[in-house]
Amino acid sequence: MPARLRSCLRTTYPGLVALAVSMLLAAGAPAGAASGGTLYVTSGDTDDIALFRVDGAGRPVLDPPLVPTGRQPRGLVFARDGRTAYVATGLDDSVHQYRVGDDGRLAPLAAPVRTGGFPFGIVVAPSGRTLYTANADDGTLSVFAVGRDGRLRPLGAPVRTGRDSPRGLAMTPDGRFLYVSHGRPAITEEDTEPPGFVVVFAVRPDGTLHRTGGPVPVERGGLGMSVTPDGRFLYVACEVLTSVSERQLFGFAIGRDGSLAPVPGSPYRAPDVPIGTAVTPDGRRLYLTSGGLNVNPEIATKVWGFTIAADGSLRPVPGAPFDAGHGPVGIAVTPDGRRVHVSTLRSQLVSFAVRADGRLTPIGAPIPTGGTRSLFQSVAVGPR
Repeated sequence: MPARLRSCLRTTYPGLVALAVSMLLAAGAPAGAASGGTLYVTSGDTDDIALFRVDGAGRPVLDPPLVPTGRQPRGLVFARDGRTAYVATGLDDSVHQYRVGDDGRLAPLAAPVRTGGFPFGIVVAPSGRTLYTANADDGTLSVFAVGRDGRLRPLGAPVRTGRDSPRGLAMTPDGRFLYVSHGRPAITEEDTEPPGFVVVFAVRPDGTLHRTGGPVPVERGGLGMSVTPDGRFLYVACEVLTSVSERQLFGFAIGRDGSLAPVPGSPYRAPDVPIGTAVTPDGRRLYLTSGGLNVNPEIATKVWGFTIAADGSLRPVPGAPFDAGHGPVGIAVTPDGRRVHVSTLRSQLVSFAVRADGRLTPIGAPIPTGGTRSLFQSVAVGPR
């Protein structure tokens, strides 16, 4: 063989092999494996967690089997490094701990840790060093240190919030303040539940808490909350039916001391019992689910969208509200802000592309989760 030809083959053969291998892998890859990330959805009646893989077009594909967890799972959150996941389970007063595998699958990491009564909301601090749950039945917050291996360790006894039924949690991006929404829903005209409140806690360097200022009134059923990425504004959804009250979405400017002052135009109307909120990573849009809860989920089908002005006030995005299955509850925005994913009481995952003007465009049809009845904070975008 001529030397020049041998040299040519030596130069091109590795590239040809690499090309052939890549073509074979692409041809043999299962549907949905062209990764756009992972999604997780908890189901409160079947006590499990579904894993979805997102394909290159943004379409989630269910990847069984479902992962069993504790009784009535709600929120699922991740450690800052993405290696550990935590699930608040309301009916066994616990947080379940999972290791996140390289393939995104969840495997038990350690025994569940006990919380106060009926953990409802859950959040990991921006530092990644602490985790908090809002415990609706006994009016407390549980505080846990997150170890270097992801395991949780209680930081003292649960902390009383001073108000009934703490449910939603949100933190400022600098981790200095924790906000706790309170109250039970008002979903019929006969409901006489007490007013809702947001209670403000300052966060000490070790992650422990102390209350600051007085409780801030909102409507009954304070629930899903979001803080904008710049830490300037807080939005609170209140679980109240439009026929009971039109004060359903509250916006607040956050002071340097963590205090809250209403933004212009607050409160806003968002019918059909708002539940979950999510702000896009650029801080320009707010989306919230209106799932209806015990009101007929067949008629509660919307996701509302708002543009956030410089002063924190809100105006509807074009085309809002958007159809999102029956009883939309959980909501999550992808880190690039290009997709919104919604879980429903009717056990479906509904996905949207986010257009430049904030309008939501459906990505395919709703997908069954494999479980039954997703609840508050039930959808989460995976770390990979």
